[in-house]
Amino acid sequence: MSVLATWTGTEAEHFGRVLDAFEDRTGIHVEYTGTRAIDETLRSDLRGGTPPDVAILPSTGDLAQYAHSGDLLPLDKVIPWQGQYRQPWLLRLNQRVYAVPFKVNLKSVVWYDRARWRRPAPLDMRDLLSLRADGGERTVWCLGMQALRSAGWPGTDWIEDVLLHQAGPETYRKWASGTLSWSSAPVRQAWETWGKILDASGLDRQGRRVALLTDFGEAGLGLFGDPPACLLEHQASFVIVSYPPGSDVDFFPFPSLNPWDSVPAHQPMVISADFAGMFNATPQAEELMRFLAGEEAQRIWPAIPSGAAFSANLRVPPDAHPAADPVGRKVADTLDAAAMVCLDASDLMPPALRDAFGDAVLEYLSAPERLPALLAELDRVQARVGDRWQPSDQERQDLRSFSCPGPLDRSTPTNPNGVTP
Repeated sequence: MSVLATWTGTEAEHFGRVLDAFEDRTGIHVEYTGTRAIDETLRSDLRGGTPPDVAILPSTGDLAQYAHSGDLLPLDKVIPWQGQYRQPWLLRLNQRVYAVPFKVNLKSVVWYDRARWRRPAPLDMRDLLSLRADGGERTVWCLGMQALRSAGWPGTDWIEDVLLHQAGPETYRKWASGTLSWSSAPVRQAWETWGKILDASGLDRQGRRVALLTDFGEAGLGLFGDPPACLLEHQASFVIVSYPPGSDVDFFPFPSLNPWDSVPAHQPMVISADFAGMFNATPQAEELMRFLAGEEAQRIWPAIPSGAAFSANLRVPPDAHPAADPVGRKVADTLDAAAMVCLDASDLMPPALRDAFGDAVLEYLSAPERLPALLAELDRVQARVGDRWQPSDQERQDLRSFSCPGPLDRSTPTNPNGVTP
């Protein structure tokens, strides 16, 4: 059988351990393809009538469209959930479950080198705007916008975090599900706030040009220079694998940007996740889906030191991460304790809008004065996307609920009839 996902290199090796365990258990051979161009590959395979049996995608917006078109198959009768996931964590459209989270990443975090950063973590907007480079660094923030799959997404992560922490989960839900205009005050303010944070940190026009040309995986290496090129990196938990082996890194949560509550424990968190879905209803594909959703498979990758993989399965606690991986265990604890988690909004968007969002980030870094025109163009793209795929009222409500599925909260008893409410 065939599996398609984005993981290459070290990540493919780690996922290979999961597939090896499946083959050992079932005797079913798996042909794995890893590619950063997963969207183009899957669309081409579907047009040719040869889709993979199972695909693991980071974009829930794509999965929702595939479910709407009938290419992605429902899993209700395939997987015995048995209380392993809270209901909002499953991609549910029109009362059918279509995908299950396999690997979760925490995005609302800021990374630093313990040897270089000894200041208190910023707690609010005033603290963020007070950050300055004062030890020979070029700037406070490590920033790289280039990526093989889609340039600009590290900037979209920034805007998502700012919007969530500034305007709150309900506004974030409306924006992520396409019911809030890009030109609206909360969205515009999020862009402007990001610009103010970068300006205050010392990122000048030349620094912006460098960020536009720097690969996201190399940006954080500036933390470890002598002297360091930058002091902090806002990046997802998967960035750990890009840091030099043996690096003594740590992180703090993204601070509150609203004036009424700056308590860290009360803050929502942006996450991303890779969701497994089934495109061919063969016995082998169904067996793999059951395995990927289950506790055994969900524990394998987290058990790898510095593997940067985290699980939404209620039966995989933070101590599934080895004691030799204290940063990984801290990420898992942070996910567990989050008051609210919200999925990466750009991953929920249709592909054309997601790409336009990334392009607008690049334009904004280059010419911030063009923000009104950029937001107006994003509104036009959103309208055109709606013309091509118009979700039903139920699908729109499902996606809105799915955008902020709530806390992991493993401590609450699960529903004995299946997924928890």
